[in-house]
Amino acid sequence: MKYFVSSDIHGYFDEWQKALKEKGFEENNPEHKIIVCGDLFDRGRQPKQIIDFVLSHKDKFILIRGNHEDLMQDMIDRDKNTYGDLCNGTAQTIVDLCPEWQVSEFDLKKIAKKTGLQEVLDMCVDYYETSKYIFVHGWIPINEYCYLYDESWRNASKQRWQKARWISPVEMYRYGIYEPNKTIVCGHWHCSALWHEQNPDKYDEFGKRANFNPFITKNMIALDACTAYSHKVNVVVL
Repeated sequence: MKYFVSSDIHGYFDEWQKALKEKGFEENNPEHKIIVCGDLFDRGRQPKQIIDFVLSHKDKFILIRGNHEDLMQDMIDRDKNTYGDLCNGTAQTIVDLCPEWQVSEFDLKKIAKKTGLQEVLDMCVDYYETSKYIFVHGWIPINEYCYLYDESWRNASKQRWQKARWISPVEMYRYGIYEPNKTIVCGHWHCSALWHEQNPDKYDEFGKRANFNPFITKNMIALDACTAYSHKVNVVVL
């Protein structure tokens, strides 16, 4: 089995498809599956294309819940948007899904069901694990009171998983919090920050010296290419 792994697509369908094609993904190959480590929507303007692609190939997908999936579900559940939803691009995703509707007329639950958005959200899981890898969005849940590894993370509560989706992989790299004998594959935080953390004399977080390629070590693989800035989506094949 080959896993084509990406993260933080954020509504950039064309860039995602380009990356999958370059890595050799074949839609009709039963040995090819896609893992997305969260944040499918809320920046680019192609959420409908992403939804249609996922739902037309459901058997090929493993979707990890990201913090933007949480933000979207919260907005749908409350059935109205807030200033935070506008800032995070969550409300714009709904506008792009139903451009004919006025903001004041939104029935978010109806839109989520009608467009397939809710079905995609319902497919998401907190993590996925193989013999070698653990796929998450931000990180695995850690000790709530200090930055320490928690061996019971697999049994974490819903609230702890929600917090874990906001954890910065840069801090986990800095403090050396990993899963023993496995590699954590994550998104959430731009890879350029990790490259800068590892070698600040060579790399900057942004600008001409920024490196948005996957950050790969023995213990972690970080994938967020900051697509809205770099105009690329990272895909690794595992």
